[in-house]
Amino acid sequence: MRLESDLIWLILAPSNIFFILIILVLISLIFNWHKFAQRLLFFTISLALLVSVLPIKDFLYQKLETRLKAPLVMPSNVNGILVLGGSLDWQVSRSWQQLNTNKHAERLIAAASLARRYPNAKLVFTGIYKEDIANDFIATANDKSLIAGSEYSNREIIYLGSSRSTYEDILQAIQTQQPKQGERWILVTSAAHMARAYLTAKAQGWALIPYPVDYQSPKELSFKPSLKLMKNLVELDEVFREWGALLVYKRLGRTKTFIP
Repeated sequence: MRLESDLIWLILAPSNIFFILIILVLISLIFNWHKFAQRLLFFTISLALLVSVLPIKDFLYQKLETRLKAPLVMPSNVNGILVLGGSLDWQVSRSWQQLNTNKHAERLIAAASLARRYPNAKLVFTGIYKEDIANDFIATANDKSLIAGSEYSNREIIYLGSSRSTYEDILQAIQTQQPKQGERWILVTSAAHMARAYLTAKAQGWALIPYPVDYQSPKELSFKPSLKLMKNLVELDEVFREWGALLVYKRLGRTKTFIP
C-alpha cells in the first residue's frame, strides 16, 4: 500500500504535474502537434499564473489548521505530553554532531514550554531514538539545549523512534503508555498535521487535548502575487500531501471521519 500511495503521489504532486505538462509540450513539438502543444502550453502558463497570484496554498492550509485549536484554558495538570516527530534533520544532525531542526522546530519549542508548565507529566517523543540522543548528542549538550534543558531533568521521558508514519506513532504511544480512561494527554504537532493525528488517536479510543503549533497560513487570506513559482509549488506539494494523507487514512480505516 505504501508503494501504491507513493506512486500516486509521484503523479499527482503539483510540482510533478507541471513537470509532466512541460514534457508533454516538448513531445508534442517533436511530433509536430503544434496546435495541441500551443493549447497545452497556454494551459500550463495559466496554471502557473493561478498558483502565483491566488492564495491557494494559504486557503488549503487554513482549512486544515482551523479544524482543531488548543483549549482557551489549559488544564491545571495532565498525565502526559505526546510530541510527534518530524522536527529534526537527522542527516545533518549526525554529520555535525549537534541536533539540527527543520521548519517544524516549533514542536520541540512547545514541548519544552509544556514540560515546564507540567513538571509531573510524562513526556513522550516519537520519531526520536533514545540511543541517538544519549550516545550522539547529550555529550555536547548543555542546560540551554533544546532537548537537554532543565525542563527535561528528573522526569520520565520516553522516546519512540521506530515508527514510520503518524498511524504507527499513535499505535506505539498507546501500546507503550497504555493510557487509562480519564487520563489527560496533550498532543503536540504542526497545525496542518493535527487533524490527521488527532483523528487517528480518536479512532483508537484515545481522546487527546490538541495543542497545534507551526502554523503555515495567516488567519485572513490576502492576495500576495509571487513570481517564485517553484517555492509556491513546493509549498503546495506539502499541503496537498496532507490532504491526500487524510483521504488515504479514511480509506484504510485508520480514521473514522475525513476531517474533525
